[in-house]
Amino acid sequence: MSEFRIHHQVSELFSLLGITSDSAEQYTDQLRDSVERIVSGKESAAGAVRMLAETSPDPQAFLSKYNELKSRNVHGLDPLVVVLSGLVQEPSVRQAVEGRSRLRLEEDGLSLTTVPSILSDVEEVTQTTLSRDQLNALRERLLRESQVNHAPSDALSSMERTAEHKTPCVGPPTPEWLENRPYLSLDFVKAEERQECGFLGDIASTSQEHQLIEDVLSVMMGIEGMYITVQLPAKSYDPPQFTIDVSVEPSLRTLVSRILPLCGHYSQLISFVESRSSYHHGLVNQALSAAITSLIRDYMLLVTQLEELHHRWALTLHKLYFYVEKTMAVMDMLASVTKVIRKSGAHGGAVLSLLHDRTVSLTGCGQLQEVMLFLTQSAAVPYMDMLTKWLNRGIIYDPYQEFMVVDREGGSEDSEEEDPADDYWEKRYTMVSQNIPTFLQHHATVILRTGKYLNVIRQSDQSVVCPDPGVLVYGLCPRSYAELIEKAYNFASKRLLELLMKEKDLMGRLRSVKHYFLLDQGDFVVQLMSLCEEELSKNIDDVLPTRLESLLELALRTSAANSDLYKDDIECDLQPITLMNQMLRILSIETEDEREYYPQEERLQLTGLEGFSLGYRVTWPVSLVLDKKTIACYQMIFRHLFYCKHVERLLCRVWVSNKVAKSFPLSASRTYTAAFALRQRMLNFIQNIEYYMMFEVIERNWQTFISKMQKVDNVDEVLAFHNDFLSGCLKDCMLTSPELLRMISKLTSICVSFASFIERMRKYYMEAELWVSDEHRDSVEREDSPEPAATTHEDSQSFEQTISRFELQFSGMIYTLMERISEMGRDNYNDALVNIIYRLDLNMYYAKKHEHLRLVSSPEASVESNSGPLSAEGEAAGPDV
Repeated sequence: MSEFRIHHQVSELFSLLGITSDSAEQYTDQLRDSVERIVSGKESAAGAVRMLAETSPDPQAFLSKYNELKSRNVHGLDPLVVVLSGLVQEPSVRQAVEGRSRLRLEEDGLSLTTVPSILSDVEEVTQTTLSRDQLNALRERLLRESQVNHAPSDALSSMERTAEHKTPCVGPPTPEWLENRPYLSLDFVKAEERQECGFLGDIASTSQEHQLIEDVLSVMMGIEGMYITVQLPAKSYDPPQFTIDVSVEPSLRTLVSRILPLCGHYSQLISFVESRSSYHHGLVNQALSAAITSLIRDYMLLVTQLEELHHRWALTLHKLYFYVEKTMAVMDMLASVTKVIRKSGAHGGAVLSLLHDRTVSLTGCGQLQEVMLFLTQSAAVPYMDMLTKWLNRGIIYDPYQEFMVVDREGGSEDSEEEDPADDYWEKRYTMVSQNIPTFLQHHATVILRTGKYLNVIRQSDQSVVCPDPGVLVYGLCPRSYAELIEKAYNFASKRLLELLMKEKDLMGRLRSVKHYFLLDQGDFVVQLMSLCEEELSKNIDDVLPTRLESLLELALRTSAANSDLYKDDIECDLQPITLMNQMLRILSIETEDEREYYPQEERLQLTGLEGFSLGYRVTWPVSLVLDKKTIACYQMIFRHLFYCKHVERLLCRVWVSNKVAKSFPLSASRTYTAAFALRQRMLNFIQNIEYYMMFEVIERNWQTFISKMQKVDNVDEVLAFHNDFLSGCLKDCMLTSPELLRMISKLTSICVSFASFIERMRKYYMEAELWVSDEHRDSVEREDSPEPAATTHEDSQSFEQTISRFELQFSGMIYTLMERISEMGRDNYNDALVNIIYRLDLNMYYAKKHEHLRLVSSPEASVESNSGPLSAEGEAAGPDV
């Protein structure tokens, strides 16, 4: 779990508890450290459980609840216990929770003083016998203090109804007559009236033994005896309690008491079979119940044989104990297994995990392990059938939610979505951890991939089936099913890879996306910007999408992109926010700054150039690779490159307009030398940034991606390699660093402002050039007309000051950018990012300039130096990228 996610969860917990605390970071660090200690094995949950039990009001109840959750294999239980122990030991948290509890009691009309008094009255009730009037008075007080409008009996009945319907009833309902006829059960049934018998001790010991054997054989079959009574347990998974007539001879009572646990085990097994044979408990429990029933049948055969010996007066209690001694060990093992299953409420894969662990633990126990192996194999049959269908056809037949893979969209095996969602690969089929059997834990990822591959293939070919699938059977040796799983995986992986690479031409699609989104087609970009520049210069709300689509189509048809087979899938897309805010929103997800980047009203200040992007229509199954998230990453890179290209065009236009300065006299051209030099530095900066992103980042990562794609074996590797390619491009293009992105945005804004200023000043310096030419032709007019000269001199001074301000802003921002890149290079070396320093600061021009400005001792120069990129930030503000 990421640090941002932990911080978010801690904040949500505090808000639910009503705690106002500014130290969420402290608890976030404690939580992360405790989880890391648990994962690394440095800290055990046993100490935390012991501490919580000691501080809890009812330690025994806490320990029993913990053991119950532990038997269910609840995910994350140990880290949770450690965190709770840490919160209990934290005084500030305890005080905050107690304060919140006090407020809630006050809101409910209670107080911390009334609750103990009510509890003390209840304790008195338990210790003494009260009259009906006293009970009614106590009842009225409870109702008055808790301000409950309905009777407790109504609340209890409501709770009982809720408990009854807590387990969802899946499948056909159980008939009422089965529940209303208790004598249909093979388990003990408590008789309403019991016929009183005399004391067995009044007769001879031989007759006592004969009568006790009769009762024992009856109790072994679930029938209460005359001198052995049964007390049913409070919880159905516990064994019943047996009571022997106190007048029986002690030696005989001891022998009978040794045999009676076998009767309790039989009762537990019968109760398990009758309860877990219902539909909603799942196929695995039903199969396990059937296997236990077959063992009970052998047990009943043993009882029948013993009864025959008893009728021939050839059975004594010693012989009876000798005959059932081995059976008792087996029945004890079965009863303990069924108790754990019922107590934990396990079903499906969780039942198989319990059975497998018990089977492995009985290694070397001979008959016991054989019995457990028989039970596990029988219970695993329906699960293995589900697994076989999933591995061979990608079908999930799981009516009772027992399988390890779940279909989040609930599609049937015969009908699939014609246009699957973009998050199909991540969210459509997911793993259910508690339903993964222990013996399949190492193969879970392969099993999930195999079925997902087959489901994608079935979209195009419904008849696809794994050849020679084989039969999956549980065994202690994993090799019995591991080979079949690997075989099915290899087939599905190879078939899907062929479908994407050959039939759907995935690499052709990716190259097409690279041509347009990563500006691989140079003439297409030039054509597009030339045709769409006028339309995109408008406000984004004034841009006509239909006109943009027509101009895009024209640019595609009149450039080298016309030979692309997939050019018709390109479309225009206008984003309502700037690239800067889009990236900051993505980077601030699950952080404290997330609220600062909620959607705002930006469209009124946004131009078409800032919001323009390309879209791409993708068909299934190529959309597995080029989903919406991936296309969004391509769009962000495109917007960054496209705006840089736009800035380059503006500066090139300034260069073309400045060519007239070649005809200026030397005295006049000196005024514009600084502007022309600054324009060239800006153009050099933009071109080097473009070269760095397109060649040193995108092209290099693309070649690495192509070399990896030549060795792929499955679609998951394709997705991983493509994701690595996009992540590397986004990171090295400085899109994932908010600080660097802001600096690049500010530099491009300065360039745009400079180009706009030069374009506005063009007519003025043209007039100045013409006036200077007239000055050379007629020097007399120059002496008689001083006013134009003064006006021109004032304009030139203003022009020079503005250029100087632009130069200070641009140079200072570039130096700051290079300093930040250098710091990042020292912290986490990135050769591609560090190389840009040498391109931008050729011959250390900006470094020397910054050092010169720092060492200038003139007060005026110091003021200008200190007012570099920050003081004029408002004046040079332009549109964000």
